[in-house]
Amino acid sequence: MTSRSSKNAIRRELRRKTEEFLSLGGEIKKHIAGDTGEPADKPRSRSAFVSSEPPKTRTYINDVVLALDSRKAKKTPPKVTKTHKRRTKKIIYDDFGEPVREVWSDQ
Repeated sequence: MTSRSSKNAIRRELRRKTEEFLSLGGEIKKHIAGDTGEPADKPRSRSAFVSSEPPKTRTYINDVVLALDSRKAKKTPPKVTKTHKRRTKKIIYDDFGEPVREVWSDQ
């Protein structure tokens, strides 16, 4: 099989190998969910995710969110600056889009 096989090709190959195994006298055993593949006469090895280190203390997200929100609330609102009114030139156009006159307005 190539490295870029389709899923259907992989399924066909697995089905072919399984049928070949069974035709040569192989047997497929069914197991109950939760059974282990480790030998029963030997002690079980330690799971990979279990460590000998003590558990670390956890920071609860609610406390972190409350601290962030309180910092946001402490900020003073920005100062409102006065905007100086400025005269602007406005061009008046006729119905055909031609400029007719210029008018100065306060804004």
